[in-house]
Order: sequence, then structure tokens, then C-alpha cells
Amino acid sequence: MVSVNAHDPERQEIVSRRTVLLGGGVSLFFAGIGARLYQLQIAEHQKYRDLAQNNQFNKRILTPLRGEIVDRFGEPLASNRKNFRILLVPEQARDVDAALDKISKITPVSEDKRARIMREIRRRGAFTPVQIADNLSWEDFSKINFELPHLAGVLPDVGETRDYPHGAEAAFVIGYVGAVTERDLAAQESDDERILLRQPGFKVGREGLERTYEKELRGAAGAMNVKINAHGRVIEEMVDSAVPPVQGKTLALTIDSDLQAHAMKVLSVPGERMPDEPQSAAAVVIDVVTGDILVLASTPAFNPNDFNVGIDPQLWKELNESPYKPLLNKPLSGVYPPGSTFKVISAIAAQRAGMKPSETAYCPGRVWYGNRYFHCWKRGGHGTLDMKGAIKHSCDVYFYEIAKTLDIDLLAETARDFGLGQTYELGISGQQRGVIPDRDWKKQYFAGNPAQQPWFQGETLSCIIGQGYVTSTPLQLAVMAARVATGRAVRPRLVRAVGDLVLPAPEAAPIDVDHDYLSVVHAGMNAVTNEWGTAARSRIEDPDWQMAGKTGTSQVYQITAEDRARGLDKPEDLPWARRDHALFVSYMPYENPRYACSVVVEHGIGGSRAAGPKARDIMKAVAEKDPASRTPLDPRTLARAPSPRES
Repeated sequence: MVSVNAHDPERQEIVSRRTVLLGGGVSLFFAGIGARLYQLQIAEHQKYRDLAQNNQFNKRILTPLRGEIVDRFGEPLASNRKNFRILLVPEQARDVDAALDKISKITPVSEDKRARIMREIRRRGAFTPVQIADNLSWEDFSKINFELPHLAGVLPDVGETRDYPHGAEAAFVIGYVGAVTERDLAAQESDDERILLRQPGFKVGREGLERTYEKELRGAAGAMNVKINAHGRVIEEMVDSAVPPVQGKTLALTIDSDLQAHAMKVLSVPGERMPDEPQSAAAVVIDVVTGDILVLASTPAFNPNDFNVGIDPQLWKELNESPYKPLLNKPLSGVYPPGSTFKVISAIAAQRAGMKPSETAYCPGRVWYGNRYFHCWKRGGHGTLDMKGAIKHSCDVYFYEIAKTLDIDLLAETARDFGLGQTYELGISGQQRGVIPDRDWKKQYFAGNPAQQPWFQGETLSCIIGQGYVTSTPLQLAVMAARVATGRAVRPRLVRAVGDLVLPAPEAAPIDVDHDYLSVVHAGMNAVTNEWGTAARSRIEDPDWQMAGKTGTSQVYQITAEDRARGLDKPEDLPWARRDHALFVSYMPYENPRYACSVVVEHGIGGSRAAGPKARDIMKAVAEKDPASRTPLDPRTLARAPSPRES
């Protein structure tokens, strides 16, 4: 054994140094622990208390109820209904596939839906609830709640979904809602808005007023804390401290839902010439004093409820491929030659050019101009007529004679003065201008073909009877009828109020036109329906609601010699898509106009037989109800306390 000299100074120094270092290290270690404990328990106490609190509490976004859309008398056109649904918080579920397997035993989760759910989880993150199923029956919803102790991360929820109680009747006015896309998220101005849109099942406006007034209808989100246990299951909702959501604003429209439904029914009835053919048609009714659109009907139409719950692919295909265009908003986006309804404009333009309404023209059934005959619709001719008689009998030759010298620019200016060739602020996209041709328009249209740029007078002969380049929409034709009836620049509107804000009716300034000119047209239109003119069958017998109108038939296809050789010498002999369109414009009462109407029946052949009777039936319902005599809803009475809904 080797002994250590306790009195070795060098050795003692080494031991002492080690002792000091060890003691210092131990002291530093405990000092660090003490400092950390001070930091955790005193200096940053509130921070870690908040973090611990967050482990116990989760913040839930409360989605607001979407604002309602109502008609002029408060009848709901778009509202909300209960939606029993299942949500899943992926982070709390831990094994998403296993959770979906358990749910599938109660309500089927297809492979496509499962793939969609997994994509949603990747896109939204593990902490955001994802919708697994919605629109469940009460029976299935009850089963889910019964099995809840075995379904970690699953949240049964009673939400709200959009509901359109009138179905297809007002589809093109209201539009519909659809699922949120990445483009929708990118378009939001704040993170709070993006968080709201990421909530499961949240929908945004896709078409119509639902889309235009999305921000107003959406409302503002609320929030509520919920207490969770170690497994992430909600054990308490902190309702007392919740910030309730704010329901979206109510849109009050000018539409009369009763008249809208009646018009849709009338338009859907097959015509007498083609009783087996479905009707593809449009109708517009305007209050000529306020500009309020009472009816904006298009048939056939889609049911917006089909889009709300996720449209079936086969139904979507049928809607897109139908020759009757159920997805086309015909009153605003359907473009048609106005046919003889345009003759009321031509009569005003002729008087502006200096023609006296008493001047007559002889109609033998056709007139030669340039290098061809221009035919009247009545092969045997009408004989001698003045302007009123020409409107009454819709004589083409009378207007051909005017067109030989009439300036096309004057005709176009008159058409625009009376509402054609323009769009209106209604809050619905896709509105078409149609075409009101003049010299400048033709130069632009044939910019690549200089030889066609000059205006040829023979083209005026086609335009003056509403054919040739001239096209219009049913809305424009209704505005035209309203302006002819009143002599004022009536402007249509669809929205009366947004929330508590009541929108004033647009001003209707007098049109710069001699009222004597209008009186001649008024007399002619009255003769059309009430003096055995072309629309005698569309007469309204009630003397207090005497209706003045004008028929129109616009040619879609010109029958050829080959067609005649095959026995196809009449429009009704042709296939549906080649038959003429039928049109009718009117206003009433004749002595003191209040309502104007236009009807277009696609390929309905004759305005007097296909469109006129439908306009009569619609206007009779308007007269019976007389919505202008009733006080429209005060939107401030619609204020109601929102009902918070957890998302």
C-alpha cells in the first residue's frame, strides 16, 4: 500500500481546488434551479398559467346565421334551417381512419368522401374541425350521440344550412351558396375572415344576390371557450363568457313571391300549337312608377336547394345539356331579336324624323327594295294603313316604307332612349346589352372587313321591324314598355333594403320626346288588344285594368326552297330549335299606367298565340293583387336577436 503524505502542500492544494470547483458547480446548479423556479413560478407565472389554461380550454368559433332574403312583403325567399351534422377534430381523434370506420357503422362514409375529408384535414390543419357528414336524420344523429364515449374527437353539432323555401321559383334572382374554395380564402382581407370561412360546412354565395351581397349576408363570427379533458373531449361549454355571432343583414327585395310563383306556372304551361313541347320562356313585370321588378321569371329553372347540399353529378350534367337551358337567366342573359315589339320604337323614331302619323302606306304583302322583295307577315297584305293601324295590325310593309329614308342613327338613339341596348344595376351578374346597331357599331363590328363597314339602307328595312342586327333581353323589353307608357326613363331595381338601410327608388327623368308621339303609339297598342288587333285574344275584360300591348315574332331560321320541297313550309313543321320566338310587351291600366310586362317564349312561333295569352294571365294576377296598393315591408321590423350556433 502506498501512503499519502497528508502534509504534502501540493497535494492539499489540488484537493482544495477540486473541492472549491465541485462546491461552486453544485452551488451554480442549485442557483440555476432556483432561478428557473423563480422564472416559472413568479416572473412568468401568468404566461405559463395561460398556457396551462389553454391545455384545459379550447376556443371555438361561432358561425353567424346567414342573413335572410325576403320579398317585398316579408315572405322568405332564402332562409336557414337546422342541419344535424358530425364534425371531427383530427388532433383529438388521433387515429382519423379508425374514427371514420366507427362512424361508417352508423352513417356511411364513402371512399370518395373519406378522401375528401383527408384532403380537408391536410388543408385546414389538425386543430380545425372538419365536417364528416351533414343533413343527418334525427335517428342517425341520435345514434352518434349514443356512441359518443367511444368516438374521440367526434363532435355532434346542430348547425344551420341555407334553405330556399320556394325552390326553383326565384332561383335566378336569389342564386345559391356553395362550399368555400382556396380562391375564396385568398380573396379575404383579414385572418379573422379566413378563419370563419374555414369552419366546417361554411358556405358562400355563388350566384345571384347571394353572391353580390355576400359580405352583407355573411354576418360576423362569435367565439366561445370550451373546457376539455385529457382526452380532448369537451366537458363544459363556457356559455357565460361567449361572444355571440351577429346574423347577416336581411335583403328586402322588390319581388312579389306570389306573382313570381304564378308567372312561373303560367310560363310552364305548353302552348296550344305545340301542346307536347316543354316551355322555355321568360317574363318580367315592372312597377312603372317606382321601377320595382315584381316578377323576374325564367323557365325551366334549377332548384338552388340541390346546390346547397351538393348537386348530384348526373343532375348537373342534365342541367348543362338540356336544350331548354335551365341554367340560363333568360330575362337578363337571354338575347333575342325583338321582332315586331320594336315597331313602337320605330313609330316614335319616324315621328322624330318628321313623319305625320296620319300619313298612309299601301301594303300589298311585299315591297321591292334594292335587289329583292321584303315580305309582310300577312301574305295578302293589309291594304292602306296609317301609323295607328300599322301598329294595330303589325304591318311590316308600312315600316319598310319608313325605313327607305329613315336614318339608322336616329332609330338607334330612340331605342336607347327607351331602354334598349343597355344594362341596369340589379345585383345579378351576366346581364347582356343586346345590340342596337348604328353606323359606329357596324364599323367596329366589321373592323376586319372594310367593305362591310358602311351602313346600307336595305339593312334598315330589317332593323326597323326588330330583325337584322337588333337584339334585346326580356328585361330591356319590359323597361321599353314602361318608358313608352310613362314617357319617363324608368330604371328597374331588385333590392329595396339592405338591413335597416332602405334604398330610394331610382329617379325617372322625363324622356326628351313629344308626348303627341307617344299618344299615337299608345293608341296603336291599345288597338292591338282592345280593338281586334293582333292580340285580341289577350284582352283583359276588366275596364279598370285595360291592357295595351304589342305582339312580336322573331325569325330564328329562314325556311329554304329545300325545306319547302320536303313539306316544311310552316314554322311549326320545323324542329323546335328552328322555330320563331314569340314575344309580347304590354302595360296597364291604359289610362293611368302602373305596370309593364314583357314575355318571351323561345321557339313559340307566334307572339299573338304563344306569348300574348301568357302575358294576359300574368297581368290579370297583377291586377287582382295590385301590389302597389299594399304597403311594402318596413325592413326595420325584421330585426331579431341572433341565435348563436356553435361551429
